[in-house]
Amino acid sequence: MQALYVAVFLLLLPCYGLAAPEQMWLLLNNTSDSRDSRGDVDIQILALLQQLAPPDLKIEPLRLGDARTWKLLREQGNYCALSKIRTAERETFLLFSKRPTSVYPPVQLISNKRLADNPVDLTLLFRQNPRMKIGIVQGRSYGEKLDELIEQYPQHFYQRSGEYAAETLLQMLAKQRLDALLEFAATARGHQAQVPQSSHFVTHQLLHQPVIMGYLVCTHSENGQKLISLIDAKMQLPHYRKQAIELHRQYFTPEDFLLIEADLLQIF
Repeated sequence: MQALYVAVFLLLLPCYGLAAPEQMWLLLNNTSDSRDSRGDVDIQILALLQQLAPPDLKIEPLRLGDARTWKLLREQGNYCALSKIRTAERETFLLFSKRPTSVYPPVQLISNKRLADNPVDLTLLFRQNPRMKIGIVQGRSYGEKLDELIEQYPQHFYQRSGEYAAETLLQMLAKQRLDALLEFAATARGHQAQVPQSSHFVTHQLLHQPVIMGYLVCTHSENGQKLISLIDAKMQLPHYRKQAIELHRQYFTPEDFLLIEADLLQIF
């Protein structure tokens, strides 16, 4: 009998020595605008993080709508989300990764025709065109400066939600139902098959617009801090830093990559 107890103890010993990995439910937008079979650069970064997560972290993606995502991020302790822009308001209830997961060239003003010389001052453009209407994706942050402008001049913005919202806005621009869009040039190029006219759109640089950085965020809680600390450690690994730069290089055109290369090298 004693030998049996010893055998059972030896079988159970490895179980006590191995701690279960921390579980991260990573919320993704279920209305992605990406038509790329690989997904956008954030989805490719997610695959890299999942590869590096074991043995102390397990990342489970979960696709939800925007409203449900923000509700869970405000209320629950083990939910995180990908590619969120850092704003002062969001920092009141979210913890942000030390490094961004993605870096995009500055948002541009996209239109059917040349509207002004670069860089465009939107405030001045609105004064010159009182009835101008610009399409934006509902619920998306465009960075603090543009978010403030959108709030200040709501009459100049048309917001679209739902699946492939950016593609719908591009179609509306092609039909001249909008004067312009605030969008990434890469997004417009990514939908050329669905909106062939987009190859003829004119892009304008916006005044005082930095590159756009998306962060991995978790709820502002003890468990959220634990998950963020684990993610920060994974993102510090040399393999991650090298691959993150390479994934951006593969996703963007050479012209777009030049706009973010210096920032990427500084970050990673």
